[in-house]
Amino acid sequence: MAADWSQLPKDLLQLIYKKLNNQFYQLRFRSVCSPWRSSISKNHLNNLPSKLPSSSNSNNTSRKFPLSKRSIFLITPPPNQQTLNPWLIKIGPDSNDQTHLWHPLSRDTQFPLHYPIIDFNQLSVQDLGHEFVIGNFPSRRPFYINRNNSLDTGKVVVCDTWHNGINYCSLLLTIHVTGDLAIFRCGDERWTLIPSISEFSYSDVCVFNGRPMAIDISGQIVEVRPDLSLDLVMESGVLDDDGEGIYDGAVQFDVFRLDEKEKKWLHVKNLGNRVLFLGEDCAFSASFIGNGNCVIFSDTVFRSVHSAELGISVFHLDGRRTSPLSDFPCYSNLFWPAPEWVELLTDNSRVCVLD
Repeated sequence: MAADWSQLPKDLLQLIYKKLNNQFYQLRFRSVCSPWRSSISKNHLNNLPSKLPSSSNSNNTSRKFPLSKRSIFLITPPPNQQTLNPWLIKIGPDSNDQTHLWHPLSRDTQFPLHYPIIDFNQLSVQDLGHEFVIGNFPSRRPFYINRNNSLDTGKVVVCDTWHNGINYCSLLLTIHVTGDLAIFRCGDERWTLIPSISEFSYSDVCVFNGRPMAIDISGQIVEVRPDLSLDLVMESGVLDDDGEGIYDGAVQFDVFRLDEKEKKWLHVKNLGNRVLFLGEDCAFSASFIGNGNCVIFSDTVFRSVHSAELGISVFHLDGRRTSPLSDFPCYSNLFWPAPEWVELLTDNSRVCVLD
């Protein structure tokens, strides 16, 4: 007799859901059937209010702003067409809350949304990451949490907090204009500023292995604990830097991997099949069979003054050289226009939006 998967115990479903650790596959999980969907709370954005206060004061009468999200996906062709190029896309709302396709490495470059319906359940889709902004895309206006101080809206991360296998809270982490951290948790009525434990300002925030972290300009890393204390993960300036290369004035990169056990940065000389992507508002990576070991980044040096085309370059770690994206069709064909196999999936409809 066939098993009735819809009758799995709720605690087992929650354990499976937590192990997925990927929002796209979590979305698929919740789409299986009603019992599976009801066993898990909605995605982390719905654990936070639809509007965020703009003040850190307890008198919550200030203006409120939405939390907007864009998602980045790598879509590979059907199994019988694996020799064709995959497609790298970013999906999210514009300033009028209308869904658009965006250039994956651009803050404000939109693509026309008149492409065929894509049945993502029939394709291999990698969820590469998400961008968040307080307000609406592609606005870069500062977000004020005090009368004279504002958040640096260049980077906002969302992190889920788990307790006994149940997703019970989400938090936002970003950088205040003073260089300190600002945090907002589900259930909060105001932002909380967390003073730095470093003499330097924080320069970036991220979610690492499910934990919210921040790094300052010296390389020191801290983790934001549930009680809002800061736990030192890495001392500043502890680098295992045995990199080499001739710097000729072009943009170049050194890649390091965090070794938490040894509390040091380890120099990475070869990424294998992996490619790092650095955009105006995001950073992510993906693996490509037969290609890799490079950094693809938006670069205004290659932006033509006579064209609105986004300038993108490729830095090769093996030869430590920088080249225009157009020199490498295996990478330039990831972007725009859409590959031919996308056009052939179906006719005269629109892209299926992942929400």
